[in-house]
Amino acid sequence: MTHPARFPFPPAGDVRPPDGYQDALRTGAPHPVRLSSGQPALLVTRHQDVTAVLGDDRFSRARYTELARPLFARRSESVLLATADAPDHTRRRRAILPAFTARQVRLLRPRLEALAERLLDELTAGATAGEADLVGAFTVPFPLQVICEVLGVPVDDSALLRTEVDILMSTSGHTPQEITAAQARTDDYFAALIADKRRAAETANPPEDLLTALATRPDGDPDRRLSDREVVALGSGMLMAGYETTGNSLGMCVLLLLRHPALAQTLRRQPGRTPAAIEEMLRFTSLNNTGGAPHLVTEDTALGGCPVSAGQIVVPLTDAANRDPAVFADPHAFHPDRPDVASHLAFGYGRHLCPGAELARAELQIAVNALLRRFDVLELAVPEKELPWRRTMFINGLWRLPVRWSAARAARPAAKRPA
Repeated sequence: MTHPARFPFPPAGDVRPPDGYQDALRTGAPHPVRLSSGQPALLVTRHQDVTAVLGDDRFSRARYTELARPLFARRSESVLLATADAPDHTRRRRAILPAFTARQVRLLRPRLEALAERLLDELTAGATAGEADLVGAFTVPFPLQVICEVLGVPVDDSALLRTEVDILMSTSGHTPQEITAAQARTDDYFAALIADKRRAAETANPPEDLLTALATRPDGDPDRRLSDREVVALGSGMLMAGYETTGNSLGMCVLLLLRHPALAQTLRRQPGRTPAAIEEMLRFTSLNNTGGAPHLVTEDTALGGCPVSAGQIVVPLTDAANRDPAVFADPHAFHPDRPDVASHLAFGYGRHLCPGAELARAELQIAVNALLRRFDVLELAVPEKELPWRRTMFINGLWRLPVRWSAARAARPAAKRPA
């Protein structure tokens, strides 16, 4: 008798998803596995079924979270948005959305462009023989400093917070005790910061940032009210989501450009094509080492033509759905001009569509164009097989990306720097 495979599957150590996803996709039907907790579950891989799970109230993240809480007491409450259902999810999401609208991102673009150029100035100034680690000097610091600005977190604290997040986002690199301690330190940090925000809001010139807005929301409107615990949890959660995902995605985008130098040259000449290329990079790369957020089925239904019963656990795999041949022609190939790329699920779907998707897109586009504009030649400084992948983390990506460059442009368009 064949026993269900253990899930999550081992990471591929590459931009592609785990090899086990291909087998699950070939079957089409929900694929039985056993979670690391020992619970039986069904993997959902087809695009149509993944969107059904993410968009249908009969599949509940909150109910699964409550079911699994005794098994994962170490887990952080900083995922209050990612693991909630309506009405709590709706209320929390509505509170943060004004900071991430398309209009707000357009207003931020000049500052993002200036930050990217400043970080590249520092990278080239501090490099030895035209070589540096892009992850340490650019692909992570860029989105980290961006989300710090949006939230109102002092940039000087970013290195400290990054160390804590590395512990919190570990799947097996740290003990439960270390993770619990890191969560407590992070919660204490945000609780103190939010108290400072409330005091500053009473001054003549209160700061204009998201944490201040969340901390000073009126108590009289229940649709807008957030508890102190919610504000702390949303603050730490947005910090993690705001740079862990984008920073690691950016590193993988750069690696794809290094693998495809002809594409890099095309985008240097035609930067207007970068947004479309980024969308295909998002579809093609696999960001989630642990697959996806489990959901509990709340009433009998069907997925992929197969019945699923109330009480079953289903795990929608967006990274697998992004390679569904029913939606994407030649899905395992990287096609920067892919016409069907708009259907990708890299940012989720429905009520769990990433609220920061527009900001992440802007960061990726700005960072890639800044790199290509700055360096005429950019290549790996080590054999690709030596690149260290984040196998023990929730988010896939590279720990380091050593590159070398030549023919750095002496003159480049100067981004407007904020006053």
